[in-house]
Amino acid sequence: MRRLLLITSVLLLATNAFAVAPQFWRIRSADEFLQGEITGFAVTSRGELRPAPAVRKLATFTDPFVLSQTSAPNGDRFFGTGNEGKIYRLRGTDLKVLFTAPEPEIYAVEFRGDSLYVASSPSGKIYRVNPESGAQTVFFDPKSAYIWDLEFLPNGDLAVATGVDGKLFRVTPQGEGKVVFDSTETHIRSVAARKDTILAGGSGQGRIYEVAASGSSHALYDSALNEISSIYVDANGIGWAAGVTNVLPSSAPAKAAAAKSTAQQGSGSSTQAGGEQKSAEASTGVEVSFSFDDGSSASSVSQAGTAELYRIDTDGFVEPVQKFEREMIYAVSGSANGGVLVSTGPTGRIYEYRNNEFSLVGSVPEKQIVSISNGVVTTTNSGAVYQIEQRPSTTAEFRSSAKDVERFSRFGNYRIEGRNLATGTVAISFRSGNTSTPDETWSAWTQPQTALDGNIGAPAGRYLQWKLTAPKPGTDLSVDNVTLAYVNRNVAPTIDAVTVQDPAVVFISSAYPAAPQVVEATNPDEYGIFSSLDTPRDRSQDPGKRMFRKGFRTLTWRARDENGDELRYSVFFRAKGTDRWLRLRENIEENQINFDTSQLPDGRYELRLVASDAEANPDLPLTSVKEGVEFLVDNTSPKVAVSNDGNNVVVRITDDLSPVGRVEYSADAEKWVRMTPDDGLADSGAETFHLEKKDVDGKFIIVRAVDSFYNVATENVGPR
Repeated sequence: MRRLLLITSVLLLATNAFAVAPQFWRIRSADEFLQGEITGFAVTSRGELRPAPAVRKLATFTDPFVLSQTSAPNGDRFFGTGNEGKIYRLRGTDLKVLFTAPEPEIYAVEFRGDSLYVASSPSGKIYRVNPESGAQTVFFDPKSAYIWDLEFLPNGDLAVATGVDGKLFRVTPQGEGKVVFDSTETHIRSVAARKDTILAGGSGQGRIYEVAASGSSHALYDSALNEISSIYVDANGIGWAAGVTNVLPSSAPAKAAAAKSTAQQGSGSSTQAGGEQKSAEASTGVEVSFSFDDGSSASSVSQAGTAELYRIDTDGFVEPVQKFEREMIYAVSGSANGGVLVSTGPTGRIYEYRNNEFSLVGSVPEKQIVSISNGVVTTTNSGAVYQIEQRPSTTAEFRSSAKDVERFSRFGNYRIEGRNLATGTVAISFRSGNTSTPDETWSAWTQPQTALDGNIGAPAGRYLQWKLTAPKPGTDLSVDNVTLAYVNRNVAPTIDAVTVQDPAVVFISSAYPAAPQVVEATNPDEYGIFSSLDTPRDRSQDPGKRMFRKGFRTLTWRARDENGDELRYSVFFRAKGTDRWLRLRENIEENQINFDTSQLPDGRYELRLVASDAEANPDLPLTSVKEGVEFLVDNTSPKVAVSNDGNNVVVRITDDLSPVGRVEYSADAEKWVRMTPDDGLADSGAETFHLEKKDVDGKFIIVRAVDSFYNVATENVGPR
């Protein structure tokens, strides 16, 4: 509580131009942390920001896509790329081109025995490549448009996932293959071995299948998404699969890839390991896709999609464990500590699922991580390889999204909460501006502060951003909550509309007592000489029930305050043509009043409405004023004059202030009969009516005239 009071007290020292009510920006959930830019920090599903494992770049490629990877027992790593169908070998820090396929894309590579197996697309083959010389032979030709995945089975056979006819092949070590599963999917997109069966993921219908050695198969799960992009089986036999929204080709490429004259071996162009490429052949700005324009180049995919991670139990039960609303899962693999790693795009993130907790553990700037194996990830845009290490990152940084505080504001104190935090373990800095995207117009970052609470120190503005680093990273510390206080600059209320209702109209809320009290005016009260039907009412947009009370006028209005301050209203009046405003009501919360005008002389009056935010800003309240709203007071009955004109009785009705609204007559106390004026329309302050003498003679005739203010006059009409 002491710290919260400290935050508030600092805000109270702000200049009077800023409202005294503080507001707080809090980041404390996983979703809120994930909206920021994260390097070297992990975000747990519990909403903790923790130091993440270091992610070290191993190599940079001239190729835009590093699509696949595998490793040899001696530690060599092999990478398949696009768009030139190259296979690279990384030995220590030495990266070289080992083999170039005639086809442009290498979606799958596997190592077995003393050979590397390379699957090329489109309309490609599986090559067996010598890992030292790069010499190659064709191992198997499935005669399929695409080869998406390879997996060696326990007996040495090779499972081959293909499209566009959705077939799964099983190939013996001698290169003899047969179809073991001919699915209704467009593609078999992913495979994984589990004991004596194969788990296969389809694209088109998005199903997970289990295929036995005998070739019998059945579907384990029908995903709501249309593709199973990756399958991994852990040491306990539990399967993990990624479902995504993706569109793969539904037919073979219209044009075959231009064949290269010979497969390049061993001596292709090399690249730099652990550094940036400077080759003139470098290709940038291309995104990964599994569709082709002409059989030789990849085209763009959506920047974001929907994805789900599924757990496949040993008994075949499948359940979703995590959903991604704006990311695509490209690969699933195991982590060093027994968890499951998931790589995604378009934000280049690596997640870990372990002990029923999902955490963001790393990210890379290339934004698309398309393969992951043994803690090594490969990317596109542009191609690179990274190693996830066991030590914590020494360059951890979390940069929040830019917060729109909705209007020019002064910033107060910050507070960092978590576990095992002490002065110096984390440092925070701030910057502010008035554009939605941080740019050169923003302030510079403040000096990093290592205290867990203190003053933000950024200039006043509409947008705020903060950056957190870990000068003393430790695996046991976590940041659970970051709170920043700010106060909006006070702005005056806005009066959108003021309306004087028709004469005698009043609005009564549901809080008002039931009849007959509703039609009774209250006694004059402390507000002045005017009686009112006002009662405490709810402050909804509903003005209340529409009723009528002679002599009353009702004023309604709409007003708002951009700061969200509670508004109070005062209403004044004056006779038109005079200078002095007189009080009608003061300091009310409702957005309407009704009052009895019978206390006023007839004539034309003006109203003045004042909206004030003084309740929230007592030191320097701001107001908005609306004047010039006129209303008429008419408490005088019309005049009725009766005369004879031959065989007619002439009735003349005059009213000095308002139109004659309705004229009726009653003969011998029977029902009232509406009279029509000579000009056909009762719409002025002087109207003439006629009655035939034969309808009047010998009868008791009463004429009643009512003006638009419900003032009534009656007159006996007899023989004249």
